[in-house]
Amino acid sequence: MDDNLWQGRRVATLLIDLDGTLIDSFPGIRDSFLKAVAAAGWPTPEEDFVAGIAGPPMEQTLTRLGMDKATVTRTLETYLRFYGDTGVHNATPFPGMRELLEKLKASGHTLCTATSKGEHFARLSLDRFDMFEFFDVFAAAEENGARRTKAQVIAYCIEQLGDRFDPADTLMIGDRSHDIDGANQFGIPTVAVGWGYGNEEEYAQARWVARTRQELEDIICDFS
Repeated sequence: MDDNLWQGRRVATLLIDLDGTLIDSFPGIRDSFLKAVAAAGWPTPEEDFVAGIAGPPMEQTLTRLGMDKATVTRTLETYLRFYGDTGVHNATPFPGMRELLEKLKASGHTLCTATSKGEHFARLSLDRFDMFEFFDVFAAAEENGARRTKAQVIAYCIEQLGDRFDPADTLMIGDRSHDIDGANQFGIPTVAVGWGYGNEEEYAQARWVARTRQELEDIICDFS
């Protein structure tokens, strides 16, 4: 998009998901998940189930397997250990997303992370791909705290924004239904990105769907 098209437009506050939106972290999440499930002595889930594990809090995924609370807690600890050892490093940025962040920041937009990834791993990933510098607000889940769901992360983000928050000028960018549901709780519309881990049923819940980076930029520009 021609940078001149941004001139004279209002700037928006953008809440941006991490996994499946900015980076492709699924290979590392998948490997760590399968190792943790095996270590718990649990049967290996079907691949259709595994395909949907990236995005939601991992304890929700483990609960969906039928694990009781104690087993979920132990397996989550094992998952985080595997993920910290190798999984977090098995990720790549989606093409052009760092450049888009740079352009949006230069255009005056307020950029915020809104990720269910734990704070430590989220910061590590953003630093690794030179993206952290573009964000005004860093909002992520807590590895060992109460802030775990996407709605809780968004609430924390809004708290950090303070008087800068206006739902009419705010846009959520993500790839899964929990991004959309979480944003809806605060009256924030969502752009679902088609290169992430969601499916068409999930995308249909969003206000807009962007299939390419350029489509995402066009939607943000029209919104602004």
